Amino acid sequence: MLRNLKRPYKIVLGIVIVVIIFRLLLPSIVKNYVNRTLDDLPGYVGHVDDIDIRLIRGAYAIDTLVLKKRTDTSSYPFLKINHVDLSIEWKQIFKGKLVGEVILEKPSIHILAETPDPTQEPSKEHWTETLKDLMPLTINKLEIADGEFTYLDRTTSPEIDLYIKNMRLTALNLANVEDTTTTTLPSSVSLSGISIGKGNLNLDMRVNVLKEIPDFDMNMKLTNVELTSLNDFIKAQGKFDVERGDLDLYSELKLMDGEINGYVKPFIQNLKVSDWKNDKEKEEGGILNAAKEAVIGLFSKVVENPKEKQIATTVPIQGNINSPETNGWKSFVGILKNAFIKALNQGIEGSVK
Repeated sequence: MLRNLKRPYKIVLGIVIVVIIFRLLLPSIVKNYVNRTLDDLPGYVGHVDDIDIRLIRGAYAIDTLVLKKRTDTSSYPFLKINHVDLSIEWKQIFKGKLVGEVILEKPSIHILAETPDPTQEPSKEHWTETLKDLMPLTINKLEIADGEFTYLDRTTSPEIDLYIKNMRLTALNLANVEDTTTTTLPSSVSLSGISIGKGNLNLDMRVNVLKEIPDFDMNMKLTNVELTSLNDFIKAQGKFDVERGDLDLYSELKLMDGEINGYVKPFIQNLKVSDWKNDKEKEEGGILNAAKEAVIGLFSKVVENPKEKQIATTVPIQGNINSPETNGWKSFVGILKNAFIKALNQGIEGSVK
C-alpha cells in the first residue's frame, strides 16, 4: 500500500526536477536561438551576451545585442543595444488583445555613408521575419531610453560625423488595438534628443504603421544648434568655414498613400564666416583661396539683416515614392536626406552668395 502511495509522489518529483532543469537550460536555449536568428540576417552578423527569462511576466530580457555588417571594417557596429526587454502588454490582455511591448535601453545606431551592395542588403521581408522571430507578438508599444543615432561619411573631405544623443522615444498603439475608428493615423510617436552642437530635437508624429509604406503626419524642430559644430559638414558641402552662428531647423512632413508633402525651413542667426586674415590654414592655401574667403566674408555681412541678424529659407519636399521600380523607404530616405542638405546649403550658402 505504501509502495503504491509513493509512486505518484515520485512522478510529481520527477516532473518538478525536469521543469527545474528545463528552466535552468532555457536561457541558454533562447540565447542560441537569438544568435542564430541574428546571424541568418543576410549581410549581417550579430550576437547577444546574455538572456534572462521572466516567465511570470511573460517576458525575456537581452543584455548587449550587437549587429554588424559583414563587410564593415570599421569599429562602429550598425546596431548596439545595452538592454532589451520584450514582454506581453498586460493592460491590453484585459481588452482581449494579445500584443507585446519592447523597451530598449541605450540603443545606438551607426549609419555609414556608402554605396550599398544589393546582394548584401537584407530585404524588408528579411527584417520583418527577424523581428518576428525575436518578438513573436505584434509590437504595440515601443520605448527607447538614452538612445544614440550617428551618421558617418568617410568619403568626404573633411569627414562628416553627425549625431543625436540622449534620445527618448515613446510609440503607442502601433498595432491599432485601441478604438481609433475616427482617425486614419491611430498611432502616436514622440521623440526628443540632443544633437551635435547642443541642439534640442523634438518630434511629434501620428502614424499608421500597418501599411506597407506607413502614412504619417510629422512636426519636427531642432533648435539652438551651434553652427561651428557643423563646420566639417559645411566645409564638405559648402566649402567654407563658420566662426559663429546658431541654427534652428523646422519641418512639417506628411506622407499619405506614397505622396510626400512638406518643407524644411532653417533659420540662421548671428552668422559670421571665418576671418580669412586670421585663418592660418587659409593663408597657407594661397592668394586665390584667401580672396575667395574675403568675398564670402564681405557678402555675408551685406545680406545680414542689421536688426534681426537672421537668415531663413524654405525648401519644399514633394514627390511620390510608390514607383514600382524603386524601394519605397529608400526613396523616402533619399528625398528627406537631399532636402535637409539642400535646406542647410540654402540657409548657409544663401547668406554668403
